[in-house]
Amino acid sequence: MKIIAIAIKNLRELWREPLLLGLLFLFPIILLAFYFIAFSKSNQNLSSFLKILILNEDQAVTGHLSLTPASDQLIRLLCEAEYEGSPIFEVAKVENRQQAEIALRERKATLLLIFPKNFTQAVLGMQSKAPIPPIELTLVGDQNSDNYAFARSILNDYLAGYFRQSAGWQENLTLSYGFISGTGTMSDLDFGVSGLIVFSLMLITITTAMTLTRENVNHTLHRLRLTNASASDLLLGVTLAQMVIALFTVPFTFGSAWLMGFRAQGSLLLAMGIGLLLGLSAVGLGLLTSCFTRSDSEAANLGAVMGVLMALVSGAMYPMPKAPLFTVGSRVIQVYDFLPTAHAAEAMRRVLVLGDHAGDIQYELIMMGALAAIILVIGIVLFQRFQLRQK
Repeated sequence: MKIIAIAIKNLRELWREPLLLGLLFLFPIILLAFYFIAFSKSNQNLSSFLKILILNEDQAVTGHLSLTPASDQLIRLLCEAEYEGSPIFEVAKVENRQQAEIALRERKATLLLIFPKNFTQAVLGMQSKAPIPPIELTLVGDQNSDNYAFARSILNDYLAGYFRQSAGWQENLTLSYGFISGTGTMSDLDFGVSGLIVFSLMLITITTAMTLTRENVNHTLHRLRLTNASASDLLLGVTLAQMVIALFTVPFTFGSAWLMGFRAQGSLLLAMGIGLLLGLSAVGLGLLTSCFTRSDSEAANLGAVMGVLMALVSGAMYPMPKAPLFTVGSRVIQVYDFLPTAHAAEAMRRVLVLGDHAGDIQYELIMMGALAAIILVIGIVLFQRFQLRQK
């Protein structure tokens, strides 16, 4: 009962601060509105955004003059790639790299694909199982461009499929790029909703840090020792209050996105479960933040840095470059695997956009639970050391 009483007290205090509530609920809606205006559905084809320039330095192989160069085969494949009856790429050949880079800088093209001189020879060697040097295809583009990241991800699938077929790894392989059922008419707004939910949940870091800092400034921690309530009651009560906020954040943000045309493909209840797991991590970060702050403003500023930065570098809002550390089995572990926001963004995207079930995102759920527990334990230990022992 003491934990519930403390939670109700914190929720009442938050209710008396409409500006802070506005930060938690209205700020994500404002971001959704920007996404809706900028990235809502249009009648343009993918090819109007994904223009690929080709610099083909591939040379014919002696003794195979009648053979179509492998580079020409792959270029034809890219030209014929379609989605819903419309081409995916607009493919154009260039004579030199300088000409192509001018087009890239002027944003008249998305990326440049360069075929090396030995491309056909390497493919023939691959087919005959002969030892060959690595095939080096060069992609040139703006690393900060969303279109470049999107085009590169699609192109990688085509390249991998082409080499599998050429090497005979998979017979009768059909090379195509398809979208999972239900995503055919999706816009960037639909793909951005999961990231915005993650972003909004990380704002709980701010409210948690401010709440605990106020308890410290108002000497609640000192008065707590005069009652039968323990420090764990306070921490659990604050955590419960913040989880109630997290419980409302997901459906509130989703409902706003629904009004703007978003339609989820998967379970909203599963998405709420993902949100609660991420909320625990946000509370833990708030605990960590409150260990080093002495006022509301310090808690708000440092909490914003912790929470927002965690969301931004996780790939929730925009693609991040690969940062591999090591490999476990068939899984490449990256820096982002140690960020709960990265797993939350991936899980939310797969549930809301792709319609995946809990069994399909077991790795993400396990990692989120483990990371939330670790962050909470570290936060509690440091809070007891830096705050409670001083009282």
